[in-house]
Amino acid sequence: MAPQPLWHESAVEDSTTTDVPLLTHDGLLLVSGDPLVAYDVRTGKARWTKPDICRPGAQLLFHEGRVYLADGDYDGVLVAYDVKSGEEVWRSRLGKQLSVEDTIAIDDKNVYVTATDYGQSQSATKYRTAIAAISHTTGRTAWLQPRDWGTKDYDVQGSVSGKYLVYADSNYNLTVRDTATGGQLWTKKIGDEWTWRPTAAKGLVFLPGEELVAVDADTGSTVWTLSPNGRRGFGNPTVIDGVLYTSDHDDGVWAVDVKSGKRTWLCDELDVEGPETFLRSGTALYGATGSLDGGIVALDAKTGKLRWTYSDSKAVGEPWQVTTFGNRLLVTHGPEIYALPAV
Repeated sequence: MAPQPLWHESAVEDSTTTDVPLLTHDGLLLVSGDPLVAYDVRTGKARWTKPDICRPGAQLLFHEGRVYLADGDYDGVLVAYDVKSGEEVWRSRLGKQLSVEDTIAIDDKNVYVTATDYGQSQSATKYRTAIAAISHTTGRTAWLQPRDWGTKDYDVQGSVSGKYLVYADSNYNLTVRDTATGGQLWTKKIGDEWTWRPTAAKGLVFLPGEELVAVDADTGSTVWTLSPNGRRGFGNPTVIDGVLYTSDHDDGVWAVDVKSGKRTWLCDELDVEGPETFLRSGTALYGATGSLDGGIVALDAKTGKLRWTYSDSKAVGEPWQVTTFGNRLLVTHGPEIYALPAV
C-alpha cells in the first residue's frame, strides 16, 4: 500500500523547473525555480525565498553547504549561495570577455561550466565557446579549454565521475575530458538524440538507446552491450554502488551489473510508466517517472519486486522528482510538493 503524504504544499504555478533533481540539506528542500525557495522538510513551510537568482532550467549543484548557480541577472558569472540562509557567499567571473552560460556538473574540487568567449568570433553573432572548471572553495578558475567552432554555449548535459567530465551537446557529440586539466580524451557522434544526461561510473560511460552500451571512459571503445531481449530500448541509466538501474520503453525496470553488463533482475509489474530517475535508500529503490501516466515507485532493491506506487492523480503534464532526507521522501509533481514516509 502506498504511503500517505505527511504534508503537501503547492508552489506558484510555472515558478519551478520540474525536470531538475531536488536538493536536500540540513533539513531543507530546494526546488529549482524562480523564486528559489527552501522548504522545511518537517513542515513544508518556506524557510527562505530568493527571487531572480535561479535561471530557468538551472541545476542545483551542491557541495559542503553551498549551491552554485549561473547568475540570475545573466551577467556571465558563477555565484555560490549558502543553502542554510540563501545568502550569497562569492561570485566568480572567468574574464573580461568570458561569460559563464550554464553549469554542467560538480565534484569535490570544482564546478564545471560552459562559457562564451566574446574575444573570439567568426561573425557578429558567432563566438567561440569553452568549458571551464572553477574551484568551489576559492571561486578561481582552475582551467579553461576552448571548444570546437560551431558548438553552442547552451544545451549541454553532463556529469562527472572521478577523473572524467562527460557531456553531450545539441550537435549530437558525446565528449569526455580530464577533470584535472580539461584536456579532451575523445569525442564521438551519438546519433539523433542528445537530451539525456550522460552517466559515468567505474571508468565507463553508459549510452542508452536500442541497446544499452558501456564504453571505456579513456578511449571510447565499447566494453559491453546489453540487448533488451525483444523489449523496446533503454532510457537514461542511474548508477548506484556498482549497480546500474534503467527503464526500458515498455515500462520495465532493469538492474544491471556495471562491470559485466549482465542483468541482475527485471521488474515488469509497474502500473505506471518506467521511471526516468532512481535513488536507493536502505533496502528500497525509488523511481520517479516522466509526465505521462506517472508517479513514484518503490521496489525491493535486491529483487526488483514492486512494493508500492504513489500518484496524486492530478492532471499535471510534468515529470516527477524524488529525493530523501532522514526517514522522509521529498517528492514533486510539477508545482505540487509532498513529503512521504520513506517505507
